[in-house]
Amino acid sequence: MVETLEFASPMLPFVDARKAFRHEQRIAGYLPLASLKNLSAMLTDNEGKIEAVLTFRFDQDRRRRIDGELWATVNVQCQRCLEPVQISLGEQFELAVVSTEAMAKNLPASLDPWLSDAETLIPADIIEEQLILCMPIVSTHSECNAAIVHDVLEKGVGIEHSEQIEKKQEKNPFSVLATLKNKPDTH
Repeated sequence: MVETLEFASPMLPFVDARKAFRHEQRIAGYLPLASLKNLSAMLTDNEGKIEAVLTFRFDQDRRRRIDGELWATVNVQCQRCLEPVQISLGEQFELAVVSTEAMAKNLPASLDPWLSDAETLIPADIIEEQLILCMPIVSTHSECNAAIVHDVLEKGVGIEHSEQIEKKQEKNPFSVLATLKNKPDTH
């Protein structure tokens, strides 16, 4: 776990890639949610901050690696009641900085590619993309989840009963063709 004191300062706005990897630089800090436009568009508000640690290094195969960890608490829209719900995000990631798509395809499955051949890396871009990737597909309040389970178990909502299936089959316009196909040929 990272000491809380490391997050007292903002994240560096940029990192010299050559020096960062060569010196195995480790940076830690925070970013305001409001500074991440793509992520903010997915949220109900942009209040709060993201805390992150990034370590730049070469691995045993001389690949440029960024190992990171991030934490944030964000407000998103509950997909059941449409009210804001607060969720906690936490992610550990391992990236390999590559300059071409071909290099990205040759990475081991344990590494995700970060496509860049720039001499300067922007930590906010890396952090924002990793946060977007760790966002849940559907977010709901715990009470809303309980309501969904209750509806399914008690009322059968979302479960098709055999009578409903039969009615759907009766309404099928192709059901006539199926009966014609099964009749013997009279020619």
